[in-house]
Amino acid sequence: MAALSDLTKNNLDKQGFGNLNDDAKSCYAWPLRFSPGVGTVLIVVGLTLQSPTFLGIGAIVPLSGALFPRGMILDLVYNLGLRHLFHGPVLPPTPTPRRFSYLLSTVLIAGSALSFHYGVSTLGIILGGAVAVGGTILTTTHWCLGSWIYRLFFRHSAAR
Repeated sequence: MAALSDLTKNNLDKQGFGNLNDDAKSCYAWPLRFSPGVGTVLIVVGLTLQSPTFLGIGAIVPLSGALFPRGMILDLVYNLGLRHLFHGPVLPPTPTPRRFSYLLSTVLIAGSALSFHYGVSTLGIILGGAVAVGGTILTTTHWCLGSWIYRLFFRHSAAR
């Protein structure tokens, strides 16, 4: 199993995966990139098409992650299908800081969809683009802006 950098371990801890030991973090590091990576691609497609329908339906993906710690749509795709192809582990439940991030993404993507629907394309690109940038950073570094915001507002509960 590949050793993880201290930065990656710290980033996973800040997302709420601090209860996992280093071996588990190493095991989950790549699979945990699947959902934000695919989600980011879907957002970019919606922004490219400037489709309120595509983005509106796409907002259901992070909403499922915010509401169901074991039931995000993309995590289920990985757990029920892709992991068997690659002999990967079942993903752990989504911790609260990362679920909060999914909730923020849901709001921004829904706002982007509404902006395109009402002809305010610039705002739609800004809102959806913020999620796409955040998703790209999360996918490549495991640093999660939404988890960082969660820790700013809920410092006490995040410390547990």
